[in-house]
Amino acid sequence: MSESIDESHRIAERALAALKRATLAASPRNLELWLLFVEGRTPALARDIQRLTQEDGTFKQTDADALYDAHVVRQGLSRDIVDLIQRFEDEMGRVADAVETTEASASGNSEKLRFLTLELKRSASDNPAIGALMDGVLSVAKSVREANERLEQQLARSSDEVDTLRRNIENIQQEAMLDPLTGVKNRKTFDLEIDRLVRGAKDTGEPVALIMADVDHFKSFNDKWGHQTGDHVLRLVADVMNANVKGQDVLARYGGEEFAVILPGTSLQNAVMLANRIRTAVESRRLKKRRTDEDLGVITLSMGAATLAWDDTIDTFIERADKCLYIAKKRGRNLVVDETAKAEPENESSAA
Repeated sequence: MSESIDESHRIAERALAALKRATLAASPRNLELWLLFVEGRTPALARDIQRLTQEDGTFKQTDADALYDAHVVRQGLSRDIVDLIQRFEDEMGRVADAVETTEASASGNSEKLRFLTLELKRSASDNPAIGALMDGVLSVAKSVREANERLEQQLARSSDEVDTLRRNIENIQQEAMLDPLTGVKNRKTFDLEIDRLVRGAKDTGEPVALIMADVDHFKSFNDKWGHQTGDHVLRLVADVMNANVKGQDVLARYGGEEFAVILPGTSLQNAVMLANRIRTAVESRRLKKRRTDEDLGVITLSMGAATLAWDDTIDTFIERADKCLYIAKKRGRNLVVDETAKAEPENESSAA
């Protein structure tokens, strides 16, 4: 076998071994995701797998499905965008060719018109060739008119095609940026936005704050009431958070029941105020099952807040906010903790 074939087999073997360690089935979706992981060209996927791997090295299938949607399906959408853009450029090329051809034709016919007009002026009214000259003028005029009509028709068709392609591109780009369940930004968009905003803040010296939020006891709630009700809870939380952020802020579903808000130009104090406003608003929504009107209780959020430091990387920035979230969980949940808080003693029981 060639070297490239040997290498592909080695990657496949590593992917299967990793799936076995994670106690996941070697399904086509799982295998495709882990092949992408072991190739090592997708840092965001590697971070997500490391974050979601449990202490005993196992991995939940639900988490694997979410990662497949975020890192494999969205890549397919990106390829669709490239294809649509290529079609767009091809169509504009055809329009340019039609214009160029028609302009050349019109230019040549105009020269003929000018020549025939001069000939008519020089001809006497009793010249027997005048009829032939008139026929020539009419023929050229008809040719110019028909060429212009063809151009107008081509432009109309191309304009419709361009508008359709533009709408498709906008729709797919928008879809690729959003989480399909909650309608807020997805993890991929979060990664792009935090990179952009952190780089901008380090250039300008403007503050950037980050809030990490997690729905308390979501797994227990999901197990008790079912995944459809759990999905409804996630949509409600996303709606409440979205109603409280400003236009320049970036709200995203970070993964599972965890959300993140990037706040450019915002101090830690103001970030904590916003987090508490969101936490209170979510807590005030008492849930009921639609079909039975059964009381489901209240949903609460644990939240952590941090601001960008001059020596931060994106990972350390996220880790600090996430650590604050973990402290809020340990202190009893339904709480906002910022980076000025001291960590709890290590021997305390961990939060779920």
